[in-house]
Amino acid sequence: MRRLAKIAVCLFALAAVVACESTSIEVIDSTANLRSTTVKGQDKNCAVVLRAQQGTSYTLTIESEDSWATFSGSKTEVEGTMDVTDKVVYIYFDRNKTGVERQANLFVHFSDGITAELSFTQLTYDATIAFEREWAELPLCKDENDYIFNTHYGVLGVRTNARNYTFCFDPSVRASLWVAYPLHSAHTTGSANRNNSRFGYDPTVSTSSQANMGAGSYSGWYDRGHQIPAADRKCSQQMMDQTFYATNMTPQQANFNQNKWANLEGRVRGMVCSDTLYVVTGAYFDGQHDSSIATKTTDKSGNTCPTPSHYYKALLRTSKGNTGKRISEINEASELRGIAFWFTHSNTGENTTITSQDCISIEELERRTGFTFFPSINDSIESEVKSNIEPSVWGVY
Repeated sequence: MRRLAKIAVCLFALAAVVACESTSIEVIDSTANLRSTTVKGQDKNCAVVLRAQQGTSYTLTIESEDSWATFSGSKTEVEGTMDVTDKVVYIYFDRNKTGVERQANLFVHFSDGITAELSFTQLTYDATIAFEREWAELPLCKDENDYIFNTHYGVLGVRTNARNYTFCFDPSVRASLWVAYPLHSAHTTGSANRNNSRFGYDPTVSTSSQANMGAGSYSGWYDRGHQIPAADRKCSQQMMDQTFYATNMTPQQANFNQNKWANLEGRVRGMVCSDTLYVVTGAYFDGQHDSSIATKTTDKSGNTCPTPSHYYKALLRTSKGNTGKRISEINEASELRGIAFWFTHSNTGENTTITSQDCISIEELERRTGFTFFPSINDSIESEVKSNIEPSVWGVY
């Protein structure tokens, strides 16, 4: 009897624990918020942050005069189901060149009966500004040709919102003309694994403008070539995953990508310093194509994707590497070191050789591409830094 009594007590205690655990399960109230209720005139998207129990379905409807604000695919209504508790849906629009502020209204309906009415205002567009940040790697972002500028952020050490990379996306070629990013040992050290990453659309750009990378690579012998390499972001899976967005891809000839270009990427990682190495990787589409490269290919959706005629990298760092100074704080040209690499896009076979013949000055790269690189360099030393070219100090001969 005593044994039965003990068993009964144990069962009662266990039932109490289970009951306690069942009542402690978090109940998530469905909510919807705009990441910003006021966006700049040059901005091209606005994020809607949804939070709800997994399995909850939702409907988003947007109303705006002349339908200036829509979801991807020019839709004014989207539906979905929460496969995670927190989800972001983007609203897309063009620069506001109307001369007056404009407002859009968003209506959210969750299947649990919760509703929300939100609105945001887009300010008027300032034609002199496209994208500005005080980051040493960022080229001058001119407002021209409907380029789309954006930055991705992610986990870096204890920071949850560190900048990853910025891109200049050209919808006419379904690719970014350049991708700019800081590079430090903190970025290249970690356990992130590219096998856990998936190619896909960039959520900050309308899918109709991007190449479909999730379904497979480009037609022909062209890889989905990263501009910022996945191996440059081993610091966190989130940052590495972002390097697999279509805005970071170009159709890159397989041998070139896997041999010569891969060698350069590895060597650049070896050039980092405590002060940070600043990198701009770019694809140039307007030059003479090598005979081994077609001028265009297609993605798996049949979209035409022009191929770059050339590829380049521009690098800038302090000479000593451990000054603790910002680039903008340096007033002596000898304290900075800059160089650019320029390659004709071609089938290079298994050749991995990088020589001084592949190097040009940053000044020459600006002349060829039309972009202004590293504008944070002090005006008094800019010309000297950008015109100087010493491949040997970068270990290139």
